[in-house]
Amino acid sequence: MNTKEKIEKGFIELSKIRNTTNITVVDICDHLKISRKTFYNYFPDRQAITEKIFIDRVEKTIRDCLKYGINTKNFMTAVYNSYLEEKDFFAIAIQENGQNSLFDTIISRMEIVFNIIFCDIIENKTELEYLSYKFASLQAMLLKKWMKNGMKESPEFMTQMYLVSIEDYENKHNEIVERKHIW
Repeated sequence: MNTKEKIEKGFIELSKIRNTTNITVVDICDHLKISRKTFYNYFPDRQAITEKIFIDRVEKTIRDCLKYGINTKNFMTAVYNSYLEEKDFFAIAIQENGQNSLFDTIISRMEIVFNIIFCDIIENKTELEYLSYKFASLQAMLLKKWMKNGMKESPEFMTQMYLVSIEDYENKHNEIVERKHIW
């Protein structure tokens, strides 16, 4: 295991003891018995570790699924499974709020992913930008709920929830309207 991987692993270990927002670079260095200079050779700050964990687990799964042409349902299930690899870390890290939180990392990284995936299909750059943000935000909201609930639902269930379309929802809405449901 190289030093960068040790720092990542040490951060994950510390996150199981305390909330990730309370972990400082000094804490990580003390835990691993490395200098701050060594830490900064690999990461600009502790938030970059969260992003690296996301890239190593989730984005790697996405790249692999695209590489092997996995269908949408299996693709999404694989992505949800990738979060389970570090279930304890993600369940703790999602509790963070504010700038550079795991939630923000998921949105920003997934927006990049969706932009890359759809750039050859959606030619209108404004449409691509908005749709990428929409799907990234939707994914982040579902993940946040799932992680805060302890990731009890299966990846298959989460895939099913993610794949429910606006049209499916609109049909349910129309049923409610037809029944003249009163609020």
